[in-house]
Amino acid sequence: MGDAGRGSSHGSGSNYCDLKDDGVENVIKFTCFLCGLTENCRYGLVETSGRTHTYRYKDEMYYMMDPFRNRSAVNERRLTQTRANTGSKTSEESKATSIFDILVLGAICSKCGQPVCIDENCSVFYTKTFCIICVIREKIHFPRKFIEIIGINFAF
Repeated sequence: MGDAGRGSSHGSGSNYCDLKDDGVENVIKFTCFLCGLTENCRYGLVETSGRTHTYRYKDEMYYMMDPFRNRSAVNERRLTQTRANTGSKTSEESKATSIFDILVLGAICSKCGQPVCIDENCSVFYTKTFCIICVIREKIHFPRKFIEIIGINFAF
């Protein structure tokens, strides 16, 4: 299977985003080439840092801030918990973006290069993102058990 080299250049490309300075100018239009899902979002590597861990997605992806998550209530809970546990006052770190604030919409198929959403009818992730068309076409290159689990007929 082809390797598009996605996700291998952590932090060095122009598509890297750590969400600290991700402005409105980085918004692009994503359209899944299979189902037609269209949304304004961002594209790149995503990394968020917490108090004890840094969370980093392996590959570049289409993502947005989760519009269904109430970040102000979450931050208030974090702030209350931080004050109770450490006795400290308000800190900017308690208001930092969490990995839970990110809504992943899709990625680029590592075989054909088309944008594809994460719906199970459109793509699968097996070490990289693959559109379902490429998985069906290249099913011989995937483990038999994996193909059986996702429900693709393995008849040759």
